[in-house]
Amino acid sequence: MTITDSLQRKALLAGATLALAAGTATADSGFYIGGSAGGATIEADFDGVTIPGLPSSIDEDDTAFKVFAGYDFDLPVVKLAVEAGYVDFGAPDIDILGDPLTVETTALNVWGILGVDAGLVDLYGKVGYASWEADVSLQGVSDSDDGNDLAYGVGAAFGIGPVQIRGEYELYEFEDVDVSMLSLGVSYKF
Repeated sequence: MTITDSLQRKALLAGATLALAAGTATADSGFYIGGSAGGATIEADFDGVTIPGLPSSIDEDDTAFKVFAGYDFDLPVVKLAVEAGYVDFGAPDIDILGDPLTVETTALNVWGILGVDAGLVDLYGKVGYASWEADVSLQGVSDSDDGNDLAYGVGAAFGIGPVQIRGEYELYEFEDVDVSMLSLGVSYKF
């Protein structure tokens, strides 16, 4: 065997390895849709607000859900995705002198997701931007507020084939209110 033959075989082996890695990366890439449900916690301070019976702060929980769609680039070893979704944080009630104060919060969000692909499990972090709206009502009187703020999250996904089970924790910092969500969901990749 000559040096040229040896170099050609090494080049062929390197090319085959790169082609296999590229094929693996594109095989797991694609659009996906999904949904999750769980619990949301709304924490707010009412310093300076003078409503009789209103506590100085709240820390209330309610059932929450979200729907989402995204694109997963899923490079070798690295999980890279972009995702958009709608989330409903529920409508927890706070008792004020026998009347319920209801806070209903929803958001549209866009996420950048980066993580590691550890075989059947993906571990990832996410940073996003949320456009939110909060509707508050008490004794038939309602008011609303909205805004745009950053959001953060971490998650893990277990999947076989196109279906993944996802567990996530997300934190939204809306002006004077912090909303956190712990959810379990499923996604399907096309």
